[in-house]
Amino acid sequence: MRIRTVLYLMIGAIVVAVLSILYTANRDTLDRPVVLGHGVSLPVWFAVLLVSGVSMLVPLLFGVLRDVRRMFGSLTARRRMRSLQDAEQRYLEGVESMLNGREERALEHFNAVLAADPDHFEALLKAGEVLRTMRRYGEAIEYHRRAARVREGDLSPLYSLVSDYEDSGAMDNAKAVLNRIIDLNPKRSLNAYRKYRAICISEGAWEKAWEIQQKIEEQLGELGRPRKAEKKYHLGIRYMLARRLIDQGKHREAIGILRRLPRIDPGFVPSHLALGKALAAIGQPEEAVQVWEEGYQATGHPIFLSTIEDHYLSAEQPRRAIEALKDALWKGKKDTIPRFFLGKLYYRLEMIDEALQQFARLKGQVAYFPTLHYYLAKIMERHGNHREALRELETVLQQTEVLRVEYVCATCARRHPAWADYCDRCGEWNSVVVDFREERPVEELGLSTAPVYTAETEE
Repeated sequence: MRIRTVLYLMIGAIVVAVLSILYTANRDTLDRPVVLGHGVSLPVWFAVLLVSGVSMLVPLLFGVLRDVRRMFGSLTARRRMRSLQDAEQRYLEGVESMLNGREERALEHFNAVLAADPDHFEALLKAGEVLRTMRRYGEAIEYHRRAARVREGDLSPLYSLVSDYEDSGAMDNAKAVLNRIIDLNPKRSLNAYRKYRAICISEGAWEKAWEIQQKIEEQLGELGRPRKAEKKYHLGIRYMLARRLIDQGKHREAIGILRRLPRIDPGFVPSHLALGKALAAIGQPEEAVQVWEEGYQATGHPIFLSTIEDHYLSAEQPRRAIEALKDALWKGKKDTIPRFFLGKLYYRLEMIDEALQQFARLKGQVAYFPTLHYYLAKIMERHGNHREALRELETVLQQTEVLRVEYVCATCARRHPAWADYCDRCGEWNSVVVDFREERPVEELGLSTAPVYTAETEE
């Protein structure tokens, strides 16, 4: 028997003994009746016991009720904990199914989680992502809206809504959500600004894109972060603004923009090329050629040689074209690119012997150059040397099936039929170069952008 139980029994015995003594000493008083009314009466001692019992019973009842409530609360909490654990397990299974590409199964798991806990934030987000993948954009938007209501200060569901609207083609709604994100934290909204900029670029809204670009650069400056990664957008957007001005006939305004871009990045090919064309359009052809020559010296890109050649030939000045390409040949550290263009120009001008001289000097310098062998075959045929012409044509057939200069985006590897200032697949400016394989490393040719050739430019 426990000591506490013994103590309770002893105290109870003492209380009974005391009450017995008191009752014996006051028996007459305690036996007197207490009238309750309507002929009902109780002895004093019973009334005292009754009142005492009731006074002790009330807190006892409250204590029992409290204990019962706690017991049921504990059972409910344990049941809820088990339910949450089951929901968390289903959530993890949903994520695993999502990663394995089983969207339907993942959605079942996430909906099961939400049935147990309608405000499960992560399940709402993931379910919305799955629905977006399944192109059920309306449902995805609804799930992400619910997630945004669950955590009003969290930006994750808002960014998910932006993706929903973008994928569904509702760009105005996407921009509205981005504006909401920016309003919530205007000083820390780089991601929102960048997404907004991407939408503007895809829509061709270059003025708005430039406005956003300035805000991005301003925020980077305030945060003390480098702006190097933003340079391509700065250049590209400004360049597109200049192009729009050129299309509108505002060449002088465009020239003002284009002159500043090479100072930021001398290797930005589109700015040199567009500046020269704008100068030519306002009647300054000499300045235009000078700009293209400077562009070639800065970048080594063959598009400038093609442009100079076409410019002089269209003006019926073939001698000036020859002089310009010879000048590029003499000034260059390596002669592969300008010598090829000079030889091609001679061929176009029916100066066959001069073309042969240039092409023959190139033949031993490159391993893969089908255009060169094609020109040599044509020249040999003109000279009546059909055996050599056949050999050169066999070499052409071994190396390529397409007789043109092949341009490729250095970022996403998309091929272009002609040089382009902007790759519409990856959104990069100044990334389209000539695809060319050489025996020697590119750096040894002394060309900054290392353009090399696979076939001739279409004429």
